[in-house]
Amino acid sequence: MNILFKILLPAVCVANLATAQALVDYQFNDTNGGDVNDPTEVANSGSESDAAWNFGVGKVQNGNLNYGYTSSFKFTQVDLNSGTIANRKLEFADSLTTSDMTQYSFTVDFAKWDLRQNWDPNNVSDTNKGIQISLDGNGGSATFGFTTNAGGGFRAFSQGAGSTFTQVNGGAFTTQLNRFEALGGVLQINGDLSTGLWSAQAKDGEAGAEWQTLGNGTGLTTIASITLAARTPTAGSWGGSSSGEAIDATVSGQAGDYLMINSLDLTAVPEPSSYALLAGMLALASRVMVRRRQ
Repeated sequence: MNILFKILLPAVCVANLATAQALVDYQFNDTNGGDVNDPTEVANSGSESDAAWNFGVGKVQNGNLNYGYTSSFKFTQVDLNSGTIANRKLEFADSLTTSDMTQYSFTVDFAKWDLRQNWDPNNVSDTNKGIQISLDGNGGSATFGFTTNAGGGFRAFSQGAGSTFTQVNGGAFTTQLNRFEALGGVLQINGDLSTGLWSAQAKDGEAGAEWQTLGNGTGLTTIASITLAARTPTAGSWGGSSSGEAIDATVSGQAGDYLMINSLDLTAVPEPSSYALLAGMLALASRVMVRRRQ
């Protein structure tokens, strides 16, 4: 039996490796101050190494991507105007289609965020401040994000092709999500390019936390790019117009509002055929074991 498993295990591993493939894998474990559009500083270790950012996106700090005003790095573009701004796009050299993968999973892991507007003496954080991330294709897009909500609240949301805006408030999570989270949270989209169907979910940063379902959509049959964007209710609401305030968030050593992304991953999910292969091999091993006992 041991000999049989030694033969089968490599075959199973090869089968899974052939189907499970990281297309985009940013861990941001590079030199502090590195910019993601500089390939010598922040590398995508996924197979789509020819994917490129159109502009610089924040700065790397202690293994995380800064989006906003941490004490060390200032991504001022998040604060210049109101609306969905500071768009930064990771563009694939060729759109991903069913020839590249069928089922996929896109996960964004946030290490930490602070959107309380503590640099303002009035300490009143605007509503709808945060970040959104999109998978963009020829048939539309699938978008999710974390933002502040009315009345001091916080939420995860999703929207996109074939889907209306859907939100889950912070109190619905296993550990409530707030405007300040030392352990961050996770967003995930799972989809199928052959059908165009996708679904979004979110969870808090606690280990073992349960996923909260966001929305479902249609029409995403290709993926041409990944877009990050700030959601900014008013110019300066992240701290960029804090001149004269108690704390100037634009000065090094002082923090404004920010989110820190720990990792960005787009992975092709193993096809059901690989699981069928594994089941068949295990069944064969079981029959061999039974016969030897007889």
